Amino acid sequence: MFPLQRTIGCSVVVEGQGLHSGKEVRVTLFPGKVNQGIVFRVLCGEREGVVPALFPYAVLGYRSTLLKNGEIVVATVEHLLGACWSIGVDNLEVVVEGEELPGGDGSALLWLQAFERAGIKEQEVPRKTLVIDRVFHVQQGAGHLFAFPAQRFVATYILDCTEKGEFLQGLTFQEGEEPTGILRARTFAFLWEEEKLRKLGLGKGVQDEAVLLDVLGVGNKPFRLPSEACAHKILDLLGDLMLLGKRIQGGFLGLRSGHALNQAMVKLLWEAVKDGD
Repeated sequence: MFPLQRTIGCSVVVEGQGLHSGKEVRVTLFPGKVNQGIVFRVLCGEREGVVPALFPYAVLGYRSTLLKNGEIVVATVEHLLGACWSIGVDNLEVVVEGEELPGGDGSALLWLQAFERAGIKEQEVPRKTLVIDRVFHVQQGAGHLFAFPAQRFVATYILDCTEKGEFLQGLTFQEGEEPTGILRARTFAFLWEEEKLRKLGLGKGVQDEAVLLDVLGVGNKPFRLPSEACAHKILDLLGDLMLLGKRIQGGFLGLRSGHALNQAMVKLLWEAVKDGD
């Protein structure tokens, strides 16, 4: 028997700047009904609509994941969804007054704090779970992402400096492990990407918080954990896997992978992996 579904105990408000846009946004989290999943209700000017956090509505942004339903778009949903995975929230209604979720300090810490304020409650129906029954692999350039059978969920991420090869960083996170480290891991970029990101107008909401890595893997500010960059990549992976609408029994190995490969893997699993009993 799989664990029971869970939602939050009461509504809670989170405000801040959009991670990339820097625009002020207000988000209210409400308890969700059994089997509802994570659903976004977007209020933006005269536009209002609902977008389920499911793969058919996913759009790949630059270094982010968006959800789109017709003209309704909500950006940078991966950190909230990653927190839902880590804390065990299955059903949630997310009312967004704006177009992008707040970025906080570039981690999922603001969502962890919101869940702590709201409390978590179990519901009466077992959680939906996908069981990986064979090996899956997606690749893009030097990036790889594998999924494989395992007795429980486990994710390993390995990062190196592909242009210089000066450092190697790795981390494994598995079901039952304390998720606080993953949720506190901030978004990062390499120093040589900074100018490009600025020209693209990205990261405005976290420009003073994001970690910049040099060719030796040294950050411009102290790390919160030794492999913080890998931890953040696992957070992104967890958020993108939530687009399946089910939890997973299986393992993942990411090598320099990101949102593009995460979504490619989700597409494979959406189409090919059978339901768990």
